[in-house]
Amino acid sequence: MKPVTAALILALGAGFCSSIAGYAQTSDPQDEHARLLTGKKHSLIAYAGNGHSFTLEVGAHTAKPSDIPGFITIDKQILQSTLVPVAKSENIDLHALTEAKEKAILLDYMNYELKYYRKKLDQRYTNLQTEWVELNHRLFLIWYFDLPANYKVVSKQVYASTLFYDQVMDLNAPVFKATDWGTARATLVRLAGSMKTFDKTLDLDALRKKL
Repeated sequence: MKPVTAALILALGAGFCSSIAGYAQTSDPQDEHARLLTGKKHSLIAYAGNGHSFTLEVGAHTAKPSDIPGFITIDKQILQSTLVPVAKSENIDLHALTEAKEKAILLDYMNYELKYYRKKLDQRYTNLQTEWVELNHRLFLIWYFDLPANYKVVSKQVYASTLFYDQVMDLNAPVFKATDWGTARATLVRLAGSMKTFDKTLDLDALRKKL
């Protein structure tokens, strides 16, 4: 593995490692990723869980799997969609979920990710900003921050996080040039706004053949 690739994976995977080690708090934790389904007419990012699934519309954009496992490249922007179990300590009740509770869960998730950057990677990020955005009747926490100026791989990280049943669905995009962060944010917001959920386990291979 080339050093730059290793550094990139470390930067991009930081949140997911923290989610596995801290946030999920399960006996056999494992992160899950949505898949890119590419068809003749269009593409989707899709996830099929146990009784619950979702899709994100890529639209008329160039999409392909990234050279880094688990990542997708859309119009030259690398990104990832990850599912992380909500911490058991949240005592989540999906039948009596208030907006305040939903926001608290998403903020707790964000803080676990940020703690990993600070404590495990010793990355002193700056300029953390958060936004609450409702997209297609779903609440998202959009958050982003700058990495140290001397960090030569990624200059900024952008996230869009939402509650998906008893999981956090997290879209994450690294920004290599600071001037490109608006494009990264726009890409995540567009994908997030296209999210469709299903109360069943989708057959992703069958779905791909219909695209």
